[in-house]
Amino acid sequence: MLNASEIVKEIQKRYKIIGRTEELENIILARLVDKNLIIEGEVGVGKTRIAKAISSFYDTEFARIDCSEETLPHNLVGYFDPPLVISKGYLEESYIYGPLASSMLKGGCLFINEINRMPESTQNSLLTALDEGILEIPKLKTIKAHKKFFAIATQNPAAHVGVTVIGEALKDRFIWISLDFQPPTEEILIIKQEANLDNSGGEKIAQISQQIVDQTRNNSSIRRGSSIRGAIDLAQLISKTENSDSTKNWVNTAVMALYNKIELEDGVTSSKKEIITNIVLSVLNKVDFQ
Repeated sequence: MLNASEIVKEIQKRYKIIGRTEELENIILARLVDKNLIIEGEVGVGKTRIAKAISSFYDTEFARIDCSEETLPHNLVGYFDPPLVISKGYLEESYIYGPLASSMLKGGCLFINEINRMPESTQNSLLTALDEGILEIPKLKTIKAHKKFFAIATQNPAAHVGVTVIGEALKDRFIWISLDFQPPTEEILIIKQEANLDNSGGEKIAQISQQIVDQTRNNSSIRRGSSIRGAIDLAQLISKTENSDSTKNWVNTAVMALYNKIELEDGVTSSKKEIITNIVLSVLNKVDFQ
């Protein structure tokens, strides 16, 4: 039987996850004692990828629900289909199972994306399922969770619009895992992998892309900087230009890649395009293209 560190290495290899050794070790530790997980981190730090990897590694079906203030209990649990009820009555073939009920029956992984956007009334539907492994469906049956059932939830700490405070009772059912931005060396490896930069200039493109994105996270005019997705998009775009040493091309592709991935602070008079341009020029001024 593999120990925790061996499992982590296997997951990294099998699902092409670069780094995240400590976080994966914590996740495996939680799973060894059958705990549900809530992964907190900024947009684009890899929460979903890790959740899918864990689900696949433990050979469980992956069921996802994306939460909003309009997520109701029936979206999570399921519902009787009115036309089928009329024709067949309150029988199982009239019931449409939601991701929670389906995961409990099949022993799958329930992935709850942005759980802090789920209304409190819907959160309450999770309590007995996560605590006792039981889900009551009125007029149908009581589901006893398969032994392989578990839940992974995510939340974005920067989210502030449409957010519901997670109830203490529900938080008590989860083990907390934090994902922060990864070190530059790891991000560069990820950019090269995800942008398929296998040519001789790939290393430099990855490095510059990472530095540009990193500066968006440390700019006083930017409330929310770009995730590594911005660096990957930038690297892919610049690698397809005729001249990846061109300042003009870097500015143009950076604006394309990052414009929708940053949020400015209130009261900032400069445009996103101006701020991105200045960041790119600042980074390129330190680069030797020779």
